[in-house]
Amino acid sequence: MDAENRFQYLERLEKLRNSKVLVYFSYTPLDDSILVPLYKQLKALGHTRKIDLILHSYGGAVDTPYKLVMLIREFCEEFGVIVPLVAKSAASMVVLGADEVVMGPVSELGPIDPLVKHPIYKDLWVPVQAIRYCLDYLQRTITNSPDPELATFVINPVLNKLDPWLIGDYEKSLKASHQYAEALLSRYMLKESPAQVSGVTHALTEGYFSHGYPIGRREARELGLKVTDADGELWDVIWSLYLGYEELFNQMECVD
Repeated sequence: MDAENRFQYLERLEKLRNSKVLVYFSYTPLDDSILVPLYKQLKALGHTRKIDLILHSYGGAVDTPYKLVMLIREFCEEFGVIVPLVAKSAASMVVLGADEVVMGPVSELGPIDPLVKHPIYKDLWVPVQAIRYCLDYLQRTITNSPDPELATFVINPVLNKLDPWLIGDYEKSLKASHQYAEALLSRYMLKESPAQVSGVTHALTEGYFSHGYPIGRREARELGLKVTDADGELWDVIWSLYLGYEELFNQMECVD
């Protein structure tokens, strides 16, 4: 699919949704580097009634989604997120700051488990929940061992490699994700259902053990999120755009 075809599909989507459509499609972690290019696009667009964001991301930094939502909402009255395939972790946090999430039969959200950079391997991003589970596992191993002294002796070298400052930073990220989720839900997605905010926040930040757990549109709706089903022509256009951007992404990788 060439640029002209993508533009035609975007125009059709804007007519179907009566909105202006932006696209974020990436396989690299979502971080603050998106903010300046996004601001330039929004400034060129100007204030408009409704903005839809096509979002394809596996997650990223804990603070970025909140900044992204606040920035987009400076330029519109209504904000929708369209998920063709995946909006995981930090990208799911963006959804909580929308008025609705548009999902098709293969669309997935995920638990809110932000990523942090590994202190040694700088190109490696680690789900912060993994640090907590590691510490829980080590504690259980010592507690449940028939010989706690031996278990402590074996595990101490591992514990000694865990920097207390880093552990504190990971724990802070977990608390921040809870705070951001609650703030976005209460202000936007669930502003008319405040009694649901606490439960949805807990479910998304602590209710799933797998970082990649797939939350489809039915489960998202059962959680309490405002889900708009993408069917018929709407879904055909959204899916065609996903395939077009996937093709473009693969071409760019081949050039690199």
